[in-house]
Amino acid sequence: MNVTPPCPIECGKGAIRLEGNYSVRFGSQPVGKVQVLRQGLYYRFICRCQLSGDVVCRLRVVCGGRKESLGVVVPMDGGFGLDTKLPVKRLGEGEMEFLLIPKHDVPQGTFVPIYPDEPFAYIQRLKDAYLARQEGQLGAVLP
Repeated sequence: MNVTPPCPIECGKGAIRLEGNYSVRFGSQPVGKVQVLRQGLYYRFICRCQLSGDVVCRLRVVCGGRKESLGVVVPMDGGFGLDTKLPVKRLGEGEMEFLLIPKHDVPQGTFVPIYPDEPFAYIQRLKDAYLARQEGQLGAVLP
């Protein structure tokens, strides 16, 4: 009796969740693999790649027009790698693509100071922002 393996694409409730193995590129060169596993409300990313180690790199996933940084790849298993999780809702739908970006090439965004006694004009853009301190001033960095 032949048993077909389960399909890596699951459809349900209007969303497509992609699991499987993907190639990682540094520029135009393939340098490794990322295994994507669905674990409840999260995707787990297990990356292993071969790099020279001269440049600190971040792993970025692009899916459905959204870009998310998964973190810095660190030395492991005789090469470089990363093991992390990300909520499924942060990626949306579409084919996943994985890129290694030199850490200094990651856009920093725009720093907007936050003053306790003044209204914050960028409230609609806070979803993708993060809190930071520059020159002693507390503010939000907007992408």
